[in-house]
Amino acid sequence: MAEFVVKLADERGHTHQQIEQGYSVAEVRDRFASQGYLVHWVKPQGLLSNGFSFRRGRKLKHSSFLVFNQQFLTLIKAGLPILNSLDLLIKRQRDATLRQVLENVRERVKGGELLSDAFATHAIVPKIYDASLADEALGISTEDAYAMAKRLAREEGLLVGISAAAAVVGCLQLARQLEKNKDAVFVTIFYDSGDKYLSERFWQEE
Repeated sequence: MAEFVVKLADERGHTHQQIEQGYSVAEVRDRFASQGYLVHWVKPQGLLSNGFSFRRGRKLKHSSFLVFNQQFLTLIKAGLPILNSLDLLIKRQRDATLRQVLENVRERVKGGELLSDAFATHAIVPKIYDASLADEALGISTEDAYAMAKRLAREEGLLVGISAAAAVVGCLQLARQLEKNKDAVFVTIFYDSGDKYLSERFWQEE
């Protein structure tokens, strides 16, 4: 079970904030709502679940999660079941912190928890991310993102991060889907620098 911070109001209008254990945000919210409380919000308490926590200083890279998310969508679109997709990506995951999160998410989903609730427990999705704003989610493989990062550095003199490189791959995918004679302008933002990836092995790979 995980720990959640709950803000609620009782029948007299008195507001309380407390820490409760539960299986998911939805489960905790429903539990208090069924008792007659007005639940303002329920938030995960740190990265605690099933008795483990990350060591201080270990942070999950949003770029790693973004690449995982794109790969996961590709597998789901291809018809692979959720648990099988998670198993495959866990085996290929290089980020030890993300791998630990995914292993816990897999166990939660295997136990019957919704995938969204399993991820919400870990509070790893950036707050600025709103899936409802996107018309379509493209699946970009790690290998394609690595190859594009090297290509942009070699051909354009641009040292961008993996997430930015993946965005370029996505633009090219969309461009190939358009009719040959249809004019279009694609805009993407290089929001991730490649400085922190200079020690990665893919730069030396052919």
